[in-house]
Amino acid sequence: MQRSSFAFAAGFAVLLAGGSAGLAAEPAASMRTRTAGDLADLCGAPITEPTGPERVNFCHGYAQGALAMELKREAALNKKLICLPNPTPTREVTMGEFVKWVRAMPKNAALPATDGLFTFLSERFPCK
Repeated sequence: MQRSSFAFAAGFAVLLAGGSAGLAAEPAASMRTRTAGDLADLCGAPITEPTGPERVNFCHGYAQGALAMELKREAALNKKLICLPNPTPTREVTMGEFVKWVRAMPKNAALPATDGLFTFLSERFPCK
């Protein structure tokens, strides 16, 4: 058992060393999400750019986490503002619409990130 633990630790160390060397060579992606414009920039990043997939994945994760917390808050207050349809559109489609919404009206870009996201979602998926 000690031998397999040593092999695992050695392999893990090699992965860390190789991974950190590879990461140092790549440009750092900005993951700032202060405003809806910042979030839209992340979501709208071209996936062909070196940090594009990283930025888009961060955006989707940010939005998914924020939405999950907002839906829990709404349920606790018994006040629904966002009602997702069934079936729910893909995250990629919805966040693409968010990017268009932000870019269509400059005032939207200045909103705090979650305020902008929730305003968009409540307009896109209103409760009836």
